[in-house]
Amino acid sequence: MRGFYLIGNYPDKDSFIGALRLIEKYGFDFVEIGIPFSDPVADGPFLAKRAQLAIERGVTLEGIIKTLGTLKLSLRVYLMTYANIILSRNVFNLNRTLKDIGIEGVIVADLPNRMHWFLRKMGLDVPIVHFATPESRFWELDELKRVERGFIYFISIRGITGSSMNLDEETKEKLNYLKGKTKVPVVLGFGVKKLDDAKVALALADGYVVGTEAVRRLEEGLDSFEGLLKELVDIENKNY
Repeated sequence: MRGFYLIGNYPDKDSFIGALRLIEKYGFDFVEIGIPFSDPVADGPFLAKRAQLAIERGVTLEGIIKTLGTLKLSLRVYLMTYANIILSRNVFNLNRTLKDIGIEGVIVADLPNRMHWFLRKMGLDVPIVHFATPESRFWELDELKRVERGFIYFISIRGITGSSMNLDEETKEKLNYLKGKTKVPVVLGFGVKKLDDAKVALALADGYVVGTEAVRRLEEGLDSFEGLLKELVDIENKNY
């Protein structure tokens, strides 16, 4: 699974839609769409600033849903958000809306795996993506063998988005161990910026998410964003 993180309707709605169409055109698998939040604890300085800019420009969850509802995408679409954004709305109605527009799942950055039941109890039954990290203990990785929908998001670094990817041997061991346990793909995120990072991710995991670099290139324009896609497209089928 090869995908990209974008901030919904940012830097503007037309650029956002154009980026989605390009991701589709080049045959990538999914997109993770960030809902701007005022306290994005998982984001590095670059994405945190862009989230604030999006909020100042009037980007909301409802606006992003409206945009997505007008599109028929072959991509798998996941929403990346925070628990307060979900809980500040009628969760049952939100769940129905997300299902109606074909959202594959939600990534709740500040919700530990063990707390997924709480949103389930509130009425959210679209898949919630599980996390694993370099700090996950092996017994916690064992528990992820129960996951049957979506993918497992393996955070590659000890830190926030925008940092460089540098996997130590313990992290590689945990990645390999997790892949042997799960029924769903293990996707590597945080620190995947360029071709070499993507190659490492595809060698060690089942896919990758490009985040900070994707948002940066889209700010430069659709031509720059398309250039990033061209660098990464079908690299697993090429002999480097």
